[in-house]
Amino acid sequence: MAKIQPQKLKKGDTIGILCVSGDIKDENRLQQSKKYFESNGYKVVVSENALTRKNYLCGDDKVRAKALNDFFKDESINAIVAARGGYGAIRILDLIDYDAILNNPKIFCGYSDITALMLMIYKKVGLITYNAPMAYSDFGGDVSLYNEKSFFNTITTKTREIFIDNPNVYYGGVSSGILWGGNLSTIQSLCGLNFIPDEKFIFVTEDINEPVYKIDKMFTQLLNIPEFKKNLSGICLGDFSGIDNENYFSSYFNELAKSLKIPVIGGLKFGHEKEKQTFPIGVDAMLDTNLCKILYK
Repeated sequence: MAKIQPQKLKKGDTIGILCVSGDIKDENRLQQSKKYFESNGYKVVVSENALTRKNYLCGDDKVRAKALNDFFKDESINAIVAARGGYGAIRILDLIDYDAILNNPKIFCGYSDITALMLMIYKKVGLITYNAPMAYSDFGGDVSLYNEKSFFNTITTKTREIFIDNPNVYYGGVSSGILWGGNLSTIQSLCGLNFIPDEKFIFVTEDINEPVYKIDKMFTQLLNIPEFKKNLSGICLGDFSGIDNENYFSSYFNELAKSLKIPVIGGLKFGHEKEKQTFPIGVDAMLDTNLCKILYK
């Protein structure tokens, strides 16, 4: 399958804020995110279901899937930025109009629960998406300058490298493959579906409030899938916020790295902490633990 690289964002383009997972509890915060992008020179539309609620979701499955499909079909929208994560993305995977995405490729940004959409869109269509801060969660209040710089540099320019700011090398070396991954527990929830890349990949992953034994369990489940283990060429860990035991965490990844004998490094600013890098999912890349960076095409 050919990769589809979306066009970079330009001043005056339209950003669509997509509400597709958890419900929006603070309308003012959502409006703040809209004003933030407008103040940076972009037009903004918010999905019609923004204030729709079904329990903990931003509308029922059909409503949320329609919001996503409509944004991709709308030729006036140049980039889609998810409002927030939470839960709900895996419920609409079979309702997505993948042909519409193929015929109208554009920038698609998010993290956490949005990982499910990003990975399935890449698998079905080949569209390169972006792990990035989200509108409601990250641009709806006190915006980190780190996030702002990384976000706009990545989606508006030809940035080709990702710095691992706080490197912790578990197993050194250089590996290549597509850059692929996201929130670990969300990826685990895809097991049973056809979601694993058909080519070599560098696995970037993060999570929040998961004890180390569950991180172990989730990695073990993924590595028990033959295609996953066969195509895994390297691992880059983001933030694992709120883990219960740092020693257990280090011990587990030291043992895993020695067992796999592939480059494994931690320290990427990526996850649920305030500062997070924006980077593409699906691009051809090289992980170099000596340089402590990922270079991509």
